[in-house]
Amino acid sequence: MHAGMVIIGAGECGGRAALTLRDLGYEGPVTLIGDEPHLPYERPPLSKEAMTGAAPAIKSITSDAVLAERSIRHIHSVRAVAIDRAERLVRLSDGSSLPYDKLLLATGSLPGKLPMPGLGERCVYLRTFNDALAIRAHLNPKNRVAIIGGGFIGLELAASSRKLGATVTVIEAQPRILMRGVPAEIAAVIHKAHEAEGVTILAGQSIEAIADDGKEVRISLTGGQQIVADLAVIGIGAVPVTGLAAEAGLAVDNGIAVDA
Repeated sequence: MHAGMVIIGAGECGGRAALTLRDLGYEGPVTLIGDEPHLPYERPPLSKEAMTGAAPAIKSITSDAVLAERSIRHIHSVRAVAIDRAERLVRLSDGSSLPYDKLLLATGSLPGKLPMPGLGERCVYLRTFNDALAIRAHLNPKNRVAIIGGGFIGLELAASSRKLGATVTVIEAQPRILMRGVPAEIAAVIHKAHEAEGVTILAGQSIEAIADDGKEVRISLTGGQQIVADLAVIGIGAVPVTGLAAEAGLAVDNGIAVDA
């Protein structure tokens, strides 16, 4: 019996890969492994619709019925913890193992961590739907939100936070927002649009210290200014998830290296 294709990572990439295998006529077993309880879903809406919609909802790319109809097995709420290339096995966090003929790594990325002491429960990151729900619970007119990072995620969260009435301050270490994303002229237009909606943007400001006492977060900037917030959301970029690949002996170069 063929072990077929095993896909580690049941996000949008892994989910669409599984569906595309069937579209292209692959008839062997297809198994998706994901550490979240949800069906594969789109992540971009997490900082927008999931924050501001009347009822937060996941934008799934498929359904249980479609997966069953297309004979795609979805193993959720478990992590792949090791790859045994010699035995062609994936070892899972529940102690079980899964054989494979072909293995696809669709492990994606995780938010870059702010390398500072003092971060507590009120210093959070956005990656999953559950993260979005936790952040949304703080977005109301009574609360102050500090967003560390003036990239796309940070600015989308700033807009969503203002839409729900929160007081918002964006802190960006670079001289301007969207430094890596867009030219200066476009960034200036976006900067003005956010300020017109009531967002305070502090660019060219480095963080000297953070103190999270569980009730509020105090962010001290190098210029002497202090920002006090009920929640700090950190959006300073993403790092590829390469641990499994590296431990399995694959080439890793700021991501999993592939051939042409």
